Amino acid sequence: MPLICILEISVCCVSGGALSSHRVCFVSAALCVRFITKRFIGEYDHKKEVTYRCSRVVDQETVDLEILDTACKSSVASLESSIRWADGFLLLYSITQRRSFLEVPRLKTLIDKTKHSLIAPAVLVANKADLEIGREVTTEEGQRLAKDLRCGFRELSVAEAVLAVEAAVLQLIRQVLDQQRPLPDRRSYMLTVRHALTRKLTRSKTMQW
Repeated sequence: MPLICILEISVCCVSGGALSSHRVCFVSAALCVRFITKRFIGEYDHKKEVTYRCSRVVDQETVDLEILDTACKSSVASLESSIRWADGFLLLYSITQRRSFLEVPRLKTLIDKTKHSLIAPAVLVANKADLEIGREVTTEEGQRLAKDLRCGFRELSVAEAVLAVEAAVLQLIRQVLDQQRPLPDRRSYMLTVRHALTRKLTRSKTMQW
């Protein structure tokens, strides 16, 4: 019976209002529940931190996933603790709240500083794409910020697009998996190349005979 390897990934879902009392904090909880259950619930306790757990098959690999909704943190220290715990990050803002967008760089700087890395897997998620009339942040601004912060980017509506939510989380999972996979050992790589060249030369000599 083949051995099945189950991968474990921890994701931190944090909004542009994580260190404030912004309503955008509700978005992170809504996204988590939408991904886990495919249901949309509009109102949550924005002061309550919750960890959601589920399993997904991603590119034929079973992944046990923990998603932490950081809610609205009361201090930088408590948010740093969540950052240290996580393997990857969903950075949320609302296209109808420019202030939440402007706070994202601060959050990414905190992540980079806490993780001691400029390449922590992250996806920037612009929510409320269904509320075009109230838009305060353009799609192009979101794309530019994602590029500057070295993040993936998704613009979506948590309320209306469950498949887009799924795609955003899976994009982050793939980033984490790519980073966790060890680089091939140089000696093993050279041996593989040598064996391949030997087989090619052997076939060539056989054809000549």
